[in-house]
Amino acid sequence: MTANRIAIYGKGGIGKSTIATNLSILFAQQGQKVLHVGCDPKRDSSLKLMDGKAAASVLEALAAEGAKVAAEHIVAVGRHGVEVIESGGPEPGVGCAGRGVSLMIERIDELEVIESRGYDVVVYDVLGDVVCGGFAAPLRQGAGRQVYIVTSEEPMSLFAANNIAKAVIRFQRNGVSLGGLIANIRDPGDYRTPMAAFAERLGTTILAYIERDPLVRKAEYRFRTVVEDYPSSPIAGALRDLSAEIERRWTAKPASPPTPLQDSEFVTFIREHFAEPSPDEPAEALDKDASRVL
Repeated sequence: MTANRIAIYGKGGIGKSTIATNLSILFAQQGQKVLHVGCDPKRDSSLKLMDGKAAASVLEALAAEGAKVAAEHIVAVGRHGVEVIESGGPEPGVGCAGRGVSLMIERIDELEVIESRGYDVVVYDVLGDVVCGGFAAPLRQGAGRQVYIVTSEEPMSLFAANNIAKAVIRFQRNGVSLGGLIANIRDPGDYRTPMAAFAERLGTTILAYIERDPLVRKAEYRFRTVVEDYPSSPIAGALRDLSAEIERRWTAKPASPPTPLQDSEFVTFIREHFAEPSPDEPAEALDKDASRVL
């Protein structure tokens, strides 16, 4: 049996771990055997899946066990049987966290963790916007086959999504494809039309619109997920719909390669679709100068 492997990417702080951990819990509640791979030195994935306890990291296991490290040294078990691996990272200000992600992916492959333990689903929760080759390891090494990008309506989050799409093209030879965008809306307002236009320009679709909801934070104060603590809430329903849509795509034909924008095209697109004129600037002025820095 081949595990379905998905990678949740996006700009730092955009809600990747929140969405990824909720997805892992939902898949497990459906009876699937889930491995959640945290690629953040903060180990925030395991905190949400193990009631505030940080799983021992792969880097810690390598330091303690060396060549004798085995799967049982790096795999922890969270709620609903979700199994968790965390890359870990160096002390703040020392070393490269991206290298920790690369070492983790290499060790998972060497130990044949995914094949030997019979997972149905593997969820990679990946930090950053692929400015570092280490954080691109799940793509470069073909680990995360379907990529889902979490983005808000904020310009730099969309910019990161555009960059991640470029990385998907770079590593498509490894069997990587872009499954779609997850719109994690941060501010009040109707952003669905411009977000849908951005997805279309990127050659993909938006799988879900997740609106800001204080219940997410309430659950995370208990180091739990909103689908567990508030299963009847609208946001839990939206996350269940998202998990179902991702499952449908496991058996679908891989999507065509994305069509990311060049930087100058990106600036023009954001001005045309998202910006409103300032009180002292007519709307047509937004179209004339796409060279100004956001």
